[in-house]
Amino acid sequence: MTVEQPALHQRCHTQPRSAEENYVYAQIKEITGIDDERVIRRAITACQDRDGKYEIENVVTMLLADDFVHPALKKKSGTTAVPSIVVQEDAVSDVKAGTNTVDARPRRVSSERETTSQGTQEAGAEGATARKSGNVIDLTNENASSSDLRKAIVASLQDSQGILGGQVSREEQDISRVLEQSLAESKAGTKRKRGDIWFVDPLNPHERKRQDDCPVGLKNVGNTCWFSAVIQSLFHIRRFRHLVLNFHPPNESDQGNGAESRNLRFMTELRYLFGLMIGSHKKYVDPSKAVEILKEAFSSSPSSSGVGESQQDVSEFQHKLLEWLEDAFKADTSCPSSPEQQHAEENSSVKKMKNPMVELFYGQYRAEGTNEGKGFSNDETFGQFPLQVNGFRDVHESLEVATAPGVIETISGNTTQTSGQELWFTRLPPVLTFELSRFQFNQQLGRPEKIHNKIEFPQVIYMDRYMCCNKIETRHRREQVKKLREELSVLNTRLNKFNHYGSGSKKVPLQDVLSYALEFAQSKPDHYSSLPQDVEMESPKPQSDVTMVTESSPVKSPGTDVTMTPATPPRPHRTAGVTSNPAPRHITDGELQVLQDCLHRWRTEVEQDVRELQDNINILEDTVNKMYSDEAMQRYPYQLHAVLVHEGQAASGHYWAYIYSTAKERWLKFNDITVSEASWDELAKESVGGYHNASAYCLMYVDKSQLQQTDLVDIDQVGKDLDSLPKDLKESVILDNKKFEEEILDWDNEQARKAAGESASAAETKPVASTSTVATQTATVYYPAVHASLSVTDTADAVASVVDKEVFSIKDPEPALNNVIDSELRRVEQVVRSLHTKLPVEDPRLQHPVVYLRACGAEKRVCHGIMCEQVAYCGLLESEERYKALKNTALRRVNTSEKQDRDRCMFWHEKYDKFRKLVYWFVQGVRYYNEENYEKAMPYFLHLYEHNRKCLSEYGPGGGLSKKIVMYYRRHCMLKLNTVMTNRFEDQDDVTDTLHVMNTHMLPCLQPMTHSSSPEDTSAMEVVREKWCAFLGQEISARKIEKLQDFMSKLFDPPNETRPPALPTVLLQDLKDLYRQYVNVIDHAVNSGTVEKALSGL
Repeated sequence: MTVEQPALHQRCHTQPRSAEENYVYAQIKEITGIDDERVIRRAITACQDRDGKYEIENVVTMLLADDFVHPALKKKSGTTAVPSIVVQEDAVSDVKAGTNTVDARPRRVSSERETTSQGTQEAGAEGATARKSGNVIDLTNENASSSDLRKAIVASLQDSQGILGGQVSREEQDISRVLEQSLAESKAGTKRKRGDIWFVDPLNPHERKRQDDCPVGLKNVGNTCWFSAVIQSLFHIRRFRHLVLNFHPPNESDQGNGAESRNLRFMTELRYLFGLMIGSHKKYVDPSKAVEILKEAFSSSPSSSGVGESQQDVSEFQHKLLEWLEDAFKADTSCPSSPEQQHAEENSSVKKMKNPMVELFYGQYRAEGTNEGKGFSNDETFGQFPLQVNGFRDVHESLEVATAPGVIETISGNTTQTSGQELWFTRLPPVLTFELSRFQFNQQLGRPEKIHNKIEFPQVIYMDRYMCCNKIETRHRREQVKKLREELSVLNTRLNKFNHYGSGSKKVPLQDVLSYALEFAQSKPDHYSSLPQDVEMESPKPQSDVTMVTESSPVKSPGTDVTMTPATPPRPHRTAGVTSNPAPRHITDGELQVLQDCLHRWRTEVEQDVRELQDNINILEDTVNKMYSDEAMQRYPYQLHAVLVHEGQAASGHYWAYIYSTAKERWLKFNDITVSEASWDELAKESVGGYHNASAYCLMYVDKSQLQQTDLVDIDQVGKDLDSLPKDLKESVILDNKKFEEEILDWDNEQARKAAGESASAAETKPVASTSTVATQTATVYYPAVHASLSVTDTADAVASVVDKEVFSIKDPEPALNNVIDSELRRVEQVVRSLHTKLPVEDPRLQHPVVYLRACGAEKRVCHGIMCEQVAYCGLLESEERYKALKNTALRRVNTSEKQDRDRCMFWHEKYDKFRKLVYWFVQGVRYYNEENYEKAMPYFLHLYEHNRKCLSEYGPGGGLSKKIVMYYRRHCMLKLNTVMTNRFEDQDDVTDTLHVMNTHMLPCLQPMTHSSSPEDTSAMEVVREKWCAFLGQEISARKIEKLQDFMSKLFDPPNETRPPALPTVLLQDLKDLYRQYVNVIDHAVNSGTVEKALSGL
């Protein structure tokens, strides 16, 4: 859709600017690419405050907004979705505008793809008349004039340095969609450009670890989502992957000219990238080196000004990529196209010299027709087959128009000549790619525009009707479809006359017209007003002057000479025989009966006619839809493999890909670094068009018959191909994984040292990447290292005991590590068995996480894993080489453990962390209680009681604190707080704050007590209520009585939805020395006799 914005007519009164202003203008021009100073001045004026000051960032943001500046005023627009267009001189191009011919876009033809002519005459004539609509040039038509094409391509490929600028409107997009890092940053010594959006790798390498066999994502290294979308789609074609991985580049001396050398360098980097995508332990890999070669090639191309710095069109990039790969494989024609072919050729002495890229991606069609009355037949090779979007409901409709014959007549002198052609596929490639033409060039605005129209596509498409072998049958069926559509057109026209009846602009269904007429005829007039009617008196007129008496004409009263005429207009406060609902003034019963019979009959007849028309239309449409559904026309099935989606406008946006897993029958969404499962509904919503400016640009189908016979496509085999990698790639992948493992070890060592207290402020945190536009670092607790610091001394003693007593080998520290873990587990078991004798005065669970786990009945496998973490993250094992070797072995074991084991260990880490927070709440509550600050103590006891009850019910006595002690403190804190509040109520005139505390602190305590079986709790509730009831017999103000009565109703029937006040967040430093804090408060409770009273039930 072309949207023309009005030109700016405001005059800008210029005056000499200072050097500082000139510098500001130069900065804004550099960042935005806008040279028109009137536009910049307009933005500056809009951003100025009352003092005339403004922020440059606000000006830039406004200028980059889509709706602020006329697009034609921008010097640099983003790279557009313009596919490569090469006009062949021998193409059939003399067909004038309006011909239904296909733009198959035959590109540079190799020796295997030479065009052959088989007809009476080859079509001549370079160029053609452009099919224009107003000021819009449709670039998808090959018949466009060369000047228009050049103008469109040059304008659409201008450089863009702006960011996405509002084109991407969905805030919930994945982090990879908004955090894009410039490719230049990956090169040492380069300088960051203005406007670049950055992606920062998470500092914690654990967050970059690959999950199980999940496919690997690709990092966005600076507007390279187009690269990720295409490469992922091709990578998951196993035959293509095999070709790339087994490519054997020639010697450097045989690499030929610059273009050939560049292609081979790209193939080398692509091989390495594919190797990492198969065997990497990272969740995403960096494609910078391959992208750099591509961008250098694009930027050096004379027709691609600035392309290297902007987003590429998927189709354009895929065209170029396949060309490069085709050229590269000319130098490696011995490479087998599939594992099966490799096996077959190993047993054969003759190897076919075919280019495997051509065999995999390129097909052939035959163009037959006439040009100015002379027949022709050309065989052409195609890679990506272009399909129009405008005016078509689905892919089949577009294919029909692209391949079916379209004939036009031209008059030359006294002769009439015909021109036209039809296309028939003679060979389809295993991978069939459709390029959806979703753009047009607006000549007036000087920019391309995206087409957001919907076009549907099937998951399985049958290509039989377009095959040359079915030419005769297809022509016959097309004639049948043509006749059926003509019948449909007639029926739809008749139905439209019924459904849109009338001669005016407002038309309604004829059934409704008849129903309205019947309703009107059956309506009864409302009761007339009994008020007197205003009349005017006038003299009688001659009879000749009165020619007709109408509703508004004067009416002569019988027997008088006075003529009564209704006042005109009637006065507003009078009713002169006007009804509120339309109804016939006079209708007899006989007339009404006849009219009812006619209207009922006519409406029945019309409804029957409409129903018959609709039934006939449905039958014809069903026949048309099933015209190619028989078995004879379903022998060339193609399964949808990938859908490449673009969101945004022609000049900017974002690409991602949906790829189908045949083994698991599921769709996967590849969005840069993020790989996630997706449903067909989600895919269709984001691909067919019309949703958030998102639509499919490219559809990739694979031959379904080959899917069942060979390993053409199989996402789930990716992780299993590591062992089959060529030796050089396998070594590279292993080396990269080793570096990543060392990075993880270094990170874990650092976290262990911090957890041990070497860096208190940032000790026990790990950074994570923010999902905001600016990458920031936030901190979250890393439980394994934190909990390992609690028992660091015990762990170091256990390691020293084993290493010093045994014969220890640094080369094989596994046996010693097992001995350390086993000895520590035995010690923990002894502590757990004696736990009941130490609680509550001592609580060894706070000193070692495994003590808590065993007290809760955690499985031994989990305890063994967490005990291994205790060694791995022990910060006291760096002093001696043997200790360090043991620690690194434990770290390696932790990092290579099964995912389900890691998840289970993390589950218990979280449980242990909750227990420690319970203890902290207990400590804080008791401290405030001892300080007689019962208002602050009460929320801690309320939360403590509720969460402690859940822990005890789930894991038994070992899962929480003593129930009796917790209940004692809650009960006595409630009684003391109630005493304080009743005293305040009695002494103060304004009791609003006092009753607020009772509502927020007391009612949440009383509500669970109403269900308590403890007699002590019941007695405490009665004491509370009695104290408040005592006020009812006292003389207090009416205001107090009103508030008291409202509170008393809640006091005796506490609402269920009452919740205690929220507690402050427990920070990591709050839990430091938690065992010592607990011992201090529990010693005070023992010495004061509180523990004894609590355990005895007082």
